Amino acid sequence: MTGINAKSWWRPRPASMIAACLIIAGLILSNTSWWFFILVGLGIFGPGLLREFGALRDKDEFQSRSTHRAGYHAFLAAGIIAAIFVAYNRSGERNLKEPEELATLFLVVLWFTWLLSSLLSFVGAKRAAVRILIGYGAFWLLFSAASHITEPAALLMEGLMVTGPFFVLAFLSRRWPRLSGFLLIAATAFFLYRFQWYEIGRSGLVNQCVVMILFLGPLLASGIALLTVRPALEQATER
Repeated sequence: MTGINAKSWWRPRPASMIAACLIIAGLILSNTSWWFFILVGLGIFGPGLLREFGALRDKDEFQSRSTHRAGYHAFLAAGIIAAIFVAYNRSGERNLKEPEELATLFLVVLWFTWLLSSLLSFVGAKRAAVRILIGYGAFWLLFSAASHITEPAALLMEGLMVTGPFFVLAFLSRRWPRLSGFLLIAATAFFLYRFQWYEIGRSGLVNQCVVMILFLGPLLASGIALLTVRPALEQATER
């Protein structure tokens, strides 16, 4: 996709803006009742359903093919995770303490895989990495604000330590993509060790996997994508 087309694809559409508002509202209101989380599902999957039924026609043929391809990638990722969990749960006496979190896990896997595949197809590795970092930085900032809305000191600390690196590395990725790629992979390894997420199964297995995907997934995926950047090809795409 050329730079002009890439920019036009990222121009906000009414359906995308409404979907984003539904997702944000669902995340915030879920603190009062988890029934409001249905709004998140409507925001994520609603536009796709409308497009499949022909009620929404805001994508050209190339965009539709790329979106469907991303959906197939999400299907493969969710299928692999499902097979692993079936094998794990039936290979011996297992005690999943949070089986209700399985739905959250698969929702995260589907959405994350689809988002990553769509971004790479539409805008290329560098632009995709920058947008993923900014998007996830904003997501975690919103999550932190909702969790510590009455604790400004904790919100400030978590904002600097957790969400700050996303925005800093997004800025660095524009000029030094490969350096940022190495830093992102190193940051992934550091957080994996720091929070001992490598000890899979020690407690809350399903919830632990969800947190790893949401927090480490963007870092690792963006780092790998940035390491594949070819300067000459990226410059030609941006023209």
